[in-house]
Amino acid sequence: MAVSAAGVAIVLLIVWTASSFVPFVPSGVLAALTVVGYAYATGFTEPGLLVLVALVLVSLLASVAELVSGMVSGKLGGAPTWTVVVGTLVGVALLFVMGPIGLVVGLGGTVFLASLYENSAEPRVAARRSAYAVIGALASSLVQAVILAGVTVAFAISVL
Repeated sequence: MAVSAAGVAIVLLIVWTASSFVPFVPSGVLAALTVVGYAYATGFTEPGLLVLVALVLVSLLASVAELVSGMVSGKLGGAPTWTVVVGTLVGVALLFVMGPIGLVVGLGGTVFLASLYENSAEPRVAARRSAYAVIGALASSLVQAVILAGVTVAFAISVL
């Protein structure tokens, strides 16, 4: 049984979609490279130029959405941008020590403590800001996975 280039590309796109939940995996960029690689393998005959550009742009949009969603949700909760950035860096450092829970603890804890320091009389404000930042960081993986699942389906429809 011969394996087709389209089949390999679809399997890779499924893997990149699932890897949206794994920290430090640039799933959107890998999906874009997979689509471009398939187009290169077919001599840029499949998918069409418009579909190719659209799939690449949407894949890259998924990566951007993952990067900025934590900051956006933190801002919606009222946290200053610097707090969310520092919290993300602390979360990444704790990721190596505690695993995926370290990201949540680092981000949420840093935003909470910084907000508590800023508004010492308002622990509810600090808790709300922390919750928004953590929910946004966790939701970013889901958003990226949904976008990449759409890319996978659109790619499969366009080449099969």
